[in-house]
Amino acid sequence: MQFEPVKKLNSYEMIVDQIEAGIREGRLHPGDRLPGERKLMETFSVSRPTVREAMRVLHATGVVNTRAGDPRGAEVLPFTPQALERPLARMTHQEGTTRAELIQFRLLLEGQASLLAAAADDDSAKRRIAARALDLTDLAERTGGAKSTAEISEEFGEVLSNFHSAIRAASGNQLLQATGQAVDEALTTVARQRLGEETEAPALEARLRCSAQDAATLTERIRAGDTAGARRTATENIYRFYKDRLSPHELEALAPLIG
Repeated sequence: MQFEPVKKLNSYEMIVDQIEAGIREGRLHPGDRLPGERKLMETFSVSRPTVREAMRVLHATGVVNTRAGDPRGAEVLPFTPQALERPLARMTHQEGTTRAELIQFRLLLEGQASLLAAAADDDSAKRRIAARALDLTDLAERTGGAKSTAEISEEFGEVLSNFHSAIRAASGNQLLQATGQAVDEALTTVARQRLGEETEAPALEARLRCSAQDAATLTERIRAGDTAGARRTATENIYRFYKDRLSPHELEALAPLIG
């Protein structure tokens, strides 16, 4: 039998673990108040700084809300998608996360979000997607102005992010929205780097026009309620955007997700 080393926890971490377990197991509900600071000190047999550190961690991670000077205990907060954003965003920026993994995740995420958006009976949400697609077309049509390629790449990343965000919102799935928002910064950075490699204006303009047309095609699939077509188009669009800058190993990793 093999044993693993025992992980040493600080006292405040044990308090955090117990409160989070109470929420997971349904013994604590959104809107419930935790005992006051003094009662927590007695219950856990710890010092005031230890209790305050536990509350600081729980507040920072969106588990509870604490207010300075409030005599009542901390309030248990309902789950929000934003609670996932910080840890997931941190994970996507770790050195161990590869470019292929980020693009794999985007293929899965945006493909399913597009499928659900197409299936949804929400015309207003689909109109918002169409509006964001038009923003991409507008940007592609005015790339010949005075802006530098770096400025255009920066603006494109923001507009593309808004387009995908509108699709995830139309999906109606909070977890898709949360995970998408959490990794969006990292994936937008990859997109900007990709465009930054287009040092000549004509090449950049052609890339943007292609992306705008891809967005328009995807929007048509979503508005038509073509779920399979929307998923397929979303993944093909993303794959086509990156494929000519990926290594054979990266292309092999993405291949099962295409089509």
